[in-house]
Amino acid sequence: MIVSSPETSSPVEPVVEETKKKTGRKVPPILVFIILIVGLFGIGVLSLKFGSIQLSIEEILKVLFLGQDALSELEVPHSVIIWNLRMPRLILAMLVGACLASAGVCIQGLFRNPLVEPGFIGVSPGAALAASVWIVCSEKILTFLPPEFKGKESIILQLCAFGGALAVSFFLHVVSKREGGGFSLVLVLAGIAVNATVVSLLGFLSYLADDTQLRNLTFWSLGSMAVASWHKIYLLGLVLMVVTFFFPVLSRGLDALSLGEAEAFYTGFKVKRIRNLTIVLASLLVGVSISICGNISFVGLIVPHILRMVLGPGHRILLPASLFGGAFLMATADLAARTVAFPSELPIGIIAAGIGGPFFLFLILQAKRREGEFR
Repeated sequence: MIVSSPETSSPVEPVVEETKKKTGRKVPPILVFIILIVGLFGIGVLSLKFGSIQLSIEEILKVLFLGQDALSELEVPHSVIIWNLRMPRLILAMLVGACLASAGVCIQGLFRNPLVEPGFIGVSPGAALAASVWIVCSEKILTFLPPEFKGKESIILQLCAFGGALAVSFFLHVVSKREGGGFSLVLVLAGIAVNATVVSLLGFLSYLADDTQLRNLTFWSLGSMAVASWHKIYLLGLVLMVVTFFFPVLSRGLDALSLGEAEAFYTGFKVKRIRNLTIVLASLLVGVSISICGNISFVGLIVPHILRMVLGPGHRILLPASLFGGAFLMATADLAARTVAFPSELPIGIIAAGIGGPFFLFLILQAKRREGEFR
């Protein structure tokens, strides 16, 4: 997908390194990874500890490292709580966060602007709409289908969400390409139009839905990790493994696109293939994640932006770091969703939006202030 000869790849590297020098790395990458891994371990312990039944560290370690036969009669229920409820939920939250953060890095690199986010420009709502259409239509119109093909547990749901995210991504790419491939006013307006259209169509679907479907759509559209199960973890983990296999290709391609499409082309990169690969992989990450746990926004904005500030713009480090950063953010948000309003549970989409909205406003004001400084 990328011409890998020294003659074609070498002109890009000095420019990328120069960009890194201008931006500056404030923290060594190895230190960032250590902090994220330690943070993941800490939030994982807290997630296993707190809930309707609070467990001690000793009880958690017994369940994790001792077999079922070594547990006492009183500790067997703790094993059920950890392995059937809290551990799947923790792992699913980490995987979803890793997927959404990685998709955010890819989309920001594709449109060459750190303020782009899958939910803001309509990619996530497009996936949510496609999945919602299948939930309602499969139960009201396609009643002849087998049960495993209908409703929110349908095995077709992931394909529908992926298709919705992919369609919106290609549409926005066409819009941005006509405007020079960047983050233009037209792209912002297109994202607003997509979001408004999605809201309208979701409202129409809610009108058509019965009481059970309406409750499912409402709760699912706000996002939740309560649907965690091991087979969903296997599916999302497989998708993430496939995408990470392409990280070396994506990192070099997105670094080249940061110079501009013309510059990337003249240094030997197949720009069209890079664009298409980025769109497909980002849509796959967003679509499958949203089809499993519902619509969650701003993860793809917060994590890449913070990591870019401390690690620089190079995607070779930024992409793998986003996996750990997104996992940490979503695991923390899920823990907050379970404990802040205990015994009730907040939708995780509300937590993410509550953090991401003010953060996005801060970035806009910061960009406006910088623009005023350079005038």
